Amino acid sequence: MIFKKIIFKRSIVALAPMLFLYSCENNISEVKNITQEEKIPLEVQENLELIYSDSSYTKMELKAPLAENYPQLEEPEMVFRKGIKVRFFDAYGQEDSRLKANYAIHYSNKRLWHATGDVVVVNKKGEQLNTEELYWDEKKETIYSEVFVKITTDEEIIMGEGFEADQNFTNYTLSKVTGQITIEDDEDVQDR
Repeated sequence: MIFKKIIFKRSIVALAPMLFLYSCENNISEVKNITQEEKIPLEVQENLELIYSDSSYTKMELKAPLAENYPQLEEPEMVFRKGIKVRFFDAYGQEDSRLKANYAIHYSNKRLWHATGDVVVVNKKGEQLNTEELYWDEKKETIYSEVFVKITTDEEIIMGEGFEADQNFTNYTLSKVTGQITIEDDEDVQDR
């Protein structure tokens, strides 16, 4: 009888860890669904500096105080909650244009950026675009917006709804011009 009790106790002791391991099994798809639903970043970087180059020359330099990466999402993205500053360069290494925004999201599969909150783009001629929302399509090398934009040049201020330009902001069109103000030089005003 004592022998049977010892075997029975040893069997329970041996089975207990296996039952515990079986009950703690994780379903990978369930874990992935939980992280997608809660949108938890798998990677967080502070004071990020990225340099994109192609054919041995720098095309773009990006700086961000905070970057959160979500590669587990169905559409992977990188979120820049504290804003971005981007500089674009030409083939000679000269700054072509620069962009800053208070918030941005990069959709890596689409190669599409969505910048919001006091978005400013300045080209090498000093022309400036101001808007609250801007998209940058890396593949097409274009920037565009469907909301109010203001473009300031040496000669005028143009306001409108909807906008499209090349990524260095040298050639642009507005879908609907809502206002235009001519800027006069101080000399022109004094001559009158």
